[in-house]
Amino acid sequence: MVADIEGFGDPSRTGPHLQAVRNGLDAVMQAAFAAAGVPWDDCYREMRGDAVVVLTPVDTDKTAFVETALPALVTRLRVHNDTHPEPQRLRLRVALHAGEVSYDTHGISSAALIRTFRLCDAPPLKAALAASPGVLAVIASDGLFDDVIRHTPAAAPATWHPAAVTVKEADTTGWITLPDHPYPSGPTLPGRSRRGAGHPRSGSGWGGVVPRQLPAAVRDFTGRTEHLAALDALIPLDPSHDGLTGQTARSVVITVIDGAGGIGKTTLALHWARRTQDRFPDGTLYVNLRGYGPGTPTTASEALGGFLRALGVPPRAIPADLDEQAALLRSLLTGKRLLVVLDNAYNAEQIRPLLPGTPGCMVLVTSRDSLTGLVVTDAARRLPLDVLSPSEAFDLTASILGADCVAAEPDAVDELIRLCARLPLALRIAASRAAGLPHQAVTDVVAELADDHTRLEVLSETEDERAAVRAVFDWSYQRLPPAQARLFRRLGLHLGPDLSLPAVAALAELSPADTRPLLSALAAAHLIEYVGGSRYRFHDLLRTYAADQAHRHDSPGDRLRAVESLLTWYRHTVRTADLLLYPTAVQLPAVVAEPNYPYPLAGPDEAWSWLTTERTTILAALRYGAENHLDNHVLPLADACNFLLSAGSPQEWIDTLSLGITAARRTGNLALTAHLLISRGEAGTLLGRWEHVEADLDRAETVAQQLNDATVQPTVVNARGLLFLRQGRFEEALRWFHLVLSLSHRNDAHGWEAGVEGSLSEAYTGLGDYPLALEHGERSLRLHRQFGSLTGQAWALTRLARARHGLHDLEGAIALCREAIAIGRRTPRNHLITLGGPLEVLATCLHQLGRTSEAAICWEEAATVYDIGYPHKADEVRQRLRDAQLHSRTPHA
Repeated sequence: MVADIEGFGDPSRTGPHLQAVRNGLDAVMQAAFAAAGVPWDDCYREMRGDAVVVLTPVDTDKTAFVETALPALVTRLRVHNDTHPEPQRLRLRVALHAGEVSYDTHGISSAALIRTFRLCDAPPLKAALAASPGVLAVIASDGLFDDVIRHTPAAAPATWHPAAVTVKEADTTGWITLPDHPYPSGPTLPGRSRRGAGHPRSGSGWGGVVPRQLPAAVRDFTGRTEHLAALDALIPLDPSHDGLTGQTARSVVITVIDGAGGIGKTTLALHWARRTQDRFPDGTLYVNLRGYGPGTPTTASEALGGFLRALGVPPRAIPADLDEQAALLRSLLTGKRLLVVLDNAYNAEQIRPLLPGTPGCMVLVTSRDSLTGLVVTDAARRLPLDVLSPSEAFDLTASILGADCVAAEPDAVDELIRLCARLPLALRIAASRAAGLPHQAVTDVVAELADDHTRLEVLSETEDERAAVRAVFDWSYQRLPPAQARLFRRLGLHLGPDLSLPAVAALAELSPADTRPLLSALAAAHLIEYVGGSRYRFHDLLRTYAADQAHRHDSPGDRLRAVESLLTWYRHTVRTADLLLYPTAVQLPAVVAEPNYPYPLAGPDEAWSWLTTERTTILAALRYGAENHLDNHVLPLADACNFLLSAGSPQEWIDTLSLGITAARRTGNLALTAHLLISRGEAGTLLGRWEHVEADLDRAETVAQQLNDATVQPTVVNARGLLFLRQGRFEEALRWFHLVLSLSHRNDAHGWEAGVEGSLSEAYTGLGDYPLALEHGERSLRLHRQFGSLTGQAWALTRLARARHGLHDLEGAIALCREAIAIGRRTPRNHLITLGGPLEVLATCLHQLGRTSEAAICWEEAATVYDIGYPHKADEVRQRLRDAQLHSRTPHA
């Protein structure tokens, strides 16, 4: 063998550079010979300037040498070049010949040796290396090719091409190959550049092999249209296919499809890859990295070995070192368009050695982990996968059940989809269960799935672990470190549909700072989903699984303590928010423990935002406490849910108060029983449930008499006044409101005055005594401004507007309404009072002034406000709007 360094005498190479190049040549040759099983010390070798001559022992296995030495040489050259600066990098021309060599006093000499030197100096060999992006060009003598290479499939003889060699006295034929940039099979003359567009690509590998390793895709794939389009858009451009010139991909395209177990990552990846693999003419490589599942994960070395063999590299030519394997893969894929599918990856370290090094290839990764490191350091693009959309879930289910079954049991099909949380794996299992048994209806499967405690078992009744929901979830859970696993189990005990970081910290009995990285890790593993604003959510089956793991691994005492910690946090935060929003409201004293990490609320707006965001969870916490007789949590929570009157509906407030009343009676707390009965009565007046209201107020008065507590009496009296006011019995309402004022003065409860003065204004307006209505309304407005209550101010302004309207001062009423509405638009809370009421009065005034189109806009907005919780009022306002529009279209005499 003669190996010559390309461009050794380049002027940019200094003396130290030349020495490093010669040292590098010796090192790579030694490593290549060792890989071929030929000890370097057993060979005769001479370093001659920019070349080295090596004679192997006579018993060298030529076949094994050709199979293994050349790929090993490519690998070592790549590793050398990756670790050295440009002036010290190597590209080699190598000549191979078999023949006898003699020795004399001047050294070695023979016709065979001279012929090898002439082959190495052949212009076609120099041209082939110059035109190749690779690092090695090899020429073999005609005899060596005919005797050895032609009969060695692993040497890829189809990629060796003949070349005329006319150098000095030599006139012969050599066979040239480019091991890391093979010629296509066929008659193409060596020395021609393969880098231009239009050349055939009949082989990517060692011996012209085009691997197509994709497993079969599922037959009934449905949906994921947006994801398929996103993947299509990422396919690297290819001038030979896309009709482009000078426009190619600048880097390898790496895409990560990440999502929870059973979400359909592999299904999507294989469906897309099979659909588009014709865009990758040099092949498709696939490996299941077994990051999650039975067995141990596939190592990067195992995956590389499989890829190299698929590309035609003989087993004996595959290096043992991981870096060398990766370098050889990168060399083989240089200049190719090939798709690599890395399925079920565990982490980025498992993936990095498998990545191509030059543009043109595309890598598609699937993983339950978000692989953030790959995104940051390797410019990978994430394509997160969620559960199917409702329409996609229906299409998938229908494709399995069949149209007749879906038509026969449409409601059961919808319920099956809901119980499976639109998780593709669960839908396939459940639908196949219904379709697979002739006498089992969808309704029967739904009945089996309906029980939260057995749903996972129903979806896991199979001998194939990969088709069992519990096993699929187990593979993710079992990968978690202990702290993350503990938090995941605690999340299964949470009571609401989504979770905030501070609430999770309370549930985990940790600080928010310690909880945040644990939550982030669970989100990265797709065991929970981050939805923004420090909030997270489960899909229903994972929630069921987490709760199941908590019951399997945590003691009842540990679970109860965790839930108690969560309820304590909610109880404290709800009461804090209630005091910020309703500083003048009656909130009965209660012993409310402060959590270890209280949630700070800066003011009323932040309190309102938190309450409305957490509303569903607060109600769930109340129901859980009531069902489990945790009255120490139920009572303060029920007492502090005044926000439901505006953020929810009167019925939600009534239901909450009912839970509190039951708990108060159970504990014998008479004061709180009376207080909650009165609040429920006031809520009932908004729905016109007069008999229920009177019954609640009568019971509250009876309890108050038993208590002999004078502070309860004004509350009962005020509630009776509100009852008569809502019934339009204004004279009777006035009597009760005046009594409230006298009682509040007697008990030094001046906080009552602002509200009662407003009620008096409304009652006098109902009686047509508008001057007195204005007098009490002005007093109410002044007091609300004194207390800083924006809701009270808007309410007082609306009542003053009604009085002005009664006095036919329409412009004055309009101005007051606009002032109230401006307050309502500045605050997100209590829109029933701050927007709905003034918009109604404004619409009435505008209509009477003939400004019907403006009035219609106001009425419609008021109805929209009432739609949330007060549909009967919304209907009344829309009817008023229809009447006004009809009246405006009716011709008048």
